[in-house]
Amino acid sequence: MSVIYVLLTISIIVAVVFFIAFIISVKSGQYDDSYTPSVRMLFEDELIIEKSPSVEKNINTNKSTKLKE
Repeated sequence: MSVIYVLLTISIIVAVVFFIAFIISVKSGQYDDSYTPSVRMLFEDELIIEKSPSVEKNINTNKSTKLKE
């Protein structure tokens, strides 16, 4: 039973050490991304698909045939 107390104590100490290391790395700017915002404006926000008149005509024809069936 005493082994459980030792393992819990060690695991809590390890968790606290990793949490402190994470906080220090965040404060030092380890996870700051300075490259992506400058490149983001070069990418399209949405893909725009242009429909040709023949495609629109086929879509309308398919809709009307489905309605007739």
